[in-house]
Amino acid sequence: MKNNPPLAFDAARARIEKMIAAEDAQIIHPASHTRLWTHAQKTARAILCLQGYTDSTRQFHALGELMFERGYNVFVPRAPHHGYRDRMSAAHGALTIAELQTWANDALNLALGLGEKITVMGLSMGGVMATWLAETRAELDQAILLSPAYGTSAIPPRVTRTAARAVNHLPNLFIWWDPRVRAETGIAYAYPRFATRTLARLFLFSAELLQTARQQPPAARQVWMVTNANDFAISNTLCKMFADAWRAHGTDQIRAYEFPRALGLPHDLLDPIDAAVKPEAVYPQLIKIVAQAETGAF
Repeated sequence: MKNNPPLAFDAARARIEKMIAAEDAQIIHPASHTRLWTHAQKTARAILCLQGYTDSTRQFHALGELMFERGYNVFVPRAPHHGYRDRMSAAHGALTIAELQTWANDALNLALGLGEKITVMGLSMGGVMATWLAETRAELDQAILLSPAYGTSAIPPRVTRTAARAVNHLPNLFIWWDPRVRAETGIAYAYPRFATRTLARLFLFSAELLQTARQQPPAARQVWMVTNANDFAISNTLCKMFADAWRAHGTDQIRAYEFPRALGLPHDLLDPIDAAVKPEAVYPQLIKIVAQAETGAF
């Protein structure tokens, strides 16, 4: 991956605005475009937010507004093959790790022009890509990994890689996230189906990232592993394995926080369109974590 010298603020903003202008409004849902909140100058810290698989940049809108109000520039790039008005699109079934790496890497290169220090916050698929950035990009000050999709709780960690390899060689199936309602989810900007091969690729890539974690500490200055005890979609055990692998190097870079099960939070714990999301409990904790990068207190 090519990591160019950081852009000046005006150049970074211009490139992001060009990205947004290139997103065809006839194809991309209005809630799912790339988003940028800026204070018209480089701020002391900028926040880069990476979305989850089959979801939308909308996940970060409410939190992004709050982060902006606290003085941060905030950048939420749309993921490849995501955000289409056609919710039944099969394009995300062809999503590759190389595309995701280009997406995350290019986004960080742009974010470096928005803030003196950068926090990347990734949810689910975005959490996997934030992990990759944390392992490879020393320019990154803070990584916040929100329920990263390293694997699913339905498959034991010891066989996740084997199962993912098998699924990756089988026909690519599109499966309803919720077979009870199928496409009638009530969310107009998220895809109601996932592709089996796309998840398999994410899990295989995560296995490579775990191996790297066992070999060396992250390149980022600080990494937060943030999990949700009520999350039955992803493997919290694998999240703990990552944190333990990094800590085994004797580093003090790793922090952890878990939202308690009693909150009853869903996997997507950010988007308040889901009545189970509790912004009053989630957002203050995440804002506090970002602020901790400066103060050292939590």
